Amino acid sequence: MVKGLSDFIRKAREERREFLYEYEAKEVLRYAGLCTTKQIVSKNVEEAVKAAEEIGYPIVLKIASPQVLHKSEAGGVLLNIKDSEGVRSGYTRILNNVKSKLPEAEIKGVLVQEMAPESTEVIIGAARDTQFGPTVMFGVGGIFTEVIKDVSFRVAPITVKEANEMIGEIKASKILEGVRGLPKADIQAISTIIVKVSELMLDHPDIEAIDLNPVLIYEDGAVIVDARFVLEEKKKPVREHPPVGELKPLLDPSSVAVIGASTNPEKIGHKILRNIVDAGFKGKVYPINPRGGEILGLKAYQSVLDIPGEVEMAVVIVPANLVPSVIEECTRKGVKGAVIISSGFRDVGPNGAELEKQFLDMARKGNLRIIGPNCQGVSNPRNGFCATWPIVDAVGNVAIISQSGSIALEIPTFLAANHSGYSKSIALGNKADVDEADLISLLAEDGETEVIAVYTEGMEDGRRLMEAIRKASSSKPVLVLKGGKTEAGRRAVLAHTGAMAGSREVFEAAVKQSGGLCREDLEELCDAAKTFSTLNIPKGNRLLVVTSSGGAGILSSDACEEAGLALAKVSESTIERLKEALPDYCILSNPLDLTGNAYSNPSMYRDALDIIIEDRGVDMILVVFGDPIPDAYDVICEQVKKAREYKIPLVANYIGGADIQEAEIDGLQKRGVPVFPTPKRAIRALSQLWNYHKQVTRLNGG
Repeated sequence: MVKGLSDFIRKAREERREFLYEYEAKEVLRYAGLCTTKQIVSKNVEEAVKAAEEIGYPIVLKIASPQVLHKSEAGGVLLNIKDSEGVRSGYTRILNNVKSKLPEAEIKGVLVQEMAPESTEVIIGAARDTQFGPTVMFGVGGIFTEVIKDVSFRVAPITVKEANEMIGEIKASKILEGVRGLPKADIQAISTIIVKVSELMLDHPDIEAIDLNPVLIYEDGAVIVDARFVLEEKKKPVREHPPVGELKPLLDPSSVAVIGASTNPEKIGHKILRNIVDAGFKGKVYPINPRGGEILGLKAYQSVLDIPGEVEMAVVIVPANLVPSVIEECTRKGVKGAVIISSGFRDVGPNGAELEKQFLDMARKGNLRIIGPNCQGVSNPRNGFCATWPIVDAVGNVAIISQSGSIALEIPTFLAANHSGYSKSIALGNKADVDEADLISLLAEDGETEVIAVYTEGMEDGRRLMEAIRKASSSKPVLVLKGGKTEAGRRAVLAHTGAMAGSREVFEAAVKQSGGLCREDLEELCDAAKTFSTLNIPKGNRLLVVTSSGGAGILSSDACEEAGLALAKVSESTIERLKEALPDYCILSNPLDLTGNAYSNPSMYRDALDIIIEDRGVDMILVVFGDPIPDAYDVICEQVKKAREYKIPLVANYIGGADIQEAEIDGLQKRGVPVFPTPKRAIRALSQLWNYHKQVTRLNGG
C-alpha cells in the first residue's frame, strides 16, 4: 500500500469525485518512489509567483478543477513561462479561458509545475478490465496517443522482463534507441514505472484507471509530467467456480442417458441418439421418453430415475421449462455430468436467465457439472460418444473448445478433409457452468490430446483462463481465436488507457502472456491446428524454401519476413554438394529454385532435400510444387521420413498443378505432409511452431 493514497481516495469520495487531482496523483507517485515534475498548488496570483520562484523557471501553469477533465481543451494549460510577469498574466488568462468555456467549473486553484526538458514522450497507463482485472498499457505518448494507438498490454502482475517485452513490442520502439537527435531512452526507468503501476493497481482496488501521459524519457531516468487516477465506482461481484465434481465423465462417460430421445427421425432428440449409436459408443445408452417403449432397438425409460444401475452422463434435449426438473432428477440419480442442448435460457432474456439459475443451483448442490445450455453438444470420436450432429469420423489429436456450435463442427470437418483428426470437440453455448478454463485444464492432462484449439467470444473471469492456458501451454499448444469486438471502456472519457484497451487487445495480450497463441481468423486457427497436429516443434526460425516456381519463391521470401522467420543461410559445403547433385541451371540460394525443369525431372526435389535436411543451418522447410508435379509424395517420401528424424518440420505448397493437383495434395496429406494453397499460409503456419517454441522457452524461464 502506498503512503497517502488511502487518504486521497477518502477525500475524493467525500467530495463526490471519481478521480484524484493531478497534484494528488503526483504526490502518490512520489511516495511510490517515482520521479515527477515539481509542483505547488496556488490559490491566487501572488502564491503562483512565489511558487514559480521556488520551483525555478521555466514553469507550466495548469488549472485545478473537478469539472475540467482535459485541461488543454479548456485552455487550462500554459507552457514555458519564463518570468513573474508571465505567471501573473498567465494565471489570469487560464481562469478566463476556463470560465468562458465552462462557466460552471469550480476552480480549486492553479497548479504551478516545473517545465521538464523536452525528450521522447511515452504513455504508461492501467485500467481494470472487466474480464482480466488490472491491465497495464505502454505506448507512444503525447497529445496524439489515441490517434496513433501504438501500444502494448499486459495483465498485472508484471515482471521487469514482461515490462521490457512490452516496450519492445510497440512499432515505435526503435525511437527509444535514439534517433534524429533524441536521446537513447533509459529502458530500466520505463520498466520500473510499468511495474510500479502494476503494483498500484493490484494493491489498491479502489483505482479503476491510471494515466501517466506524457512520461518524458531521458538517457538517465524518466519524469512523469502529467498523471491521472480514476477511481472505481463499485466492485463487480466475481462469479464463483466451486469444485462441483469431476469433468471427465462429460467427455468420456461409461454410460449416457439421452433425455428427450425421440422416435421421430427429424427431431434432434432422435438424431443425437442415433449418432451415439452409429458412432459405436462403447458404454450403455439409455433413451428417456415419457412414453417409454423402444427407440432404435433400445429400451426407453420414462425417467432417468427408472434406469437400473448407474448413469454417468445425461444429454438433455427437452423444452427449457422442463430442464430444472430434469436436472433435479439427474442429481437424485447421481449423474455426474450433463450436456444441455436445449435453448431458451439466458440467450432469450431475464425469464430464461432465471430458469438457468434454477437448474444451475440444483446441479451444484448435486455435484453435477454442466456443458451448455443452448449448445450443439460434445463429440469424442475415440469412444464413440458423439452427442452432437452430424458425426465427423476422424480420430486425431486436436481438441476443440468452441462457444459456437458451427465452429465446433467446422474445425473437425476441416481436419478430416486434410487427413488429420480430432480427439474431442465441445460446444459450450451459454457456459452456465463449465467454461473454457475448465476444459483447457482438463485437456492439459488428456493423453489423447496434443493440441487445443479454442474459439471464444469472451468470459467473465479472464484470470482463470490465463491460469489454465499457462498450465496447458507448458506441454501442448493452446490456439485461441477471439470473436467479437466491444466498445472501449465505459469510462474512456476519463482515461486514455480505457479508450484504447478494447476487449480484443487486452484479450490477446493476456493469452500471449500465458503462453497461448492467438489466431487472427478461423482460417488461421484451422491451419495452425493442422500444422501442430502433424509436425515437430523446430529448434530455430531458419526456413529454407525449395521451389520450382520463381514467383512462388519471391512470395515465400516476402511471407518469411512478415511472419518473423529468417531465410536460412546455406553453408558453403552444402552449396558444393548441391552443385554436384543438381543441374547447373538450378539457382542455388534460398529460395532454392529448381526452375520449371522440375516438371520433367521431379527427382531434383529428392536430391535437393536429401542434402538440405543435413545442413545445420536449416530449421524448417517449405517445398513448393509449382506446375503439375506427378507422384509428388513418392518422389520425396524418403526425405520426408528423414526430415522427421532430424526433427525438421516440412510443409508443402502445391500450385499450378492443373488437373493432377487435387490428387497430389491428397496423397501428400495422407502421408502426414501438411499442404497449403499459398506460400504465405504455409509460412504463417510454420511461424506458429516457432512462436510456440518461444512461448514455452519464456514460460520455463529461458
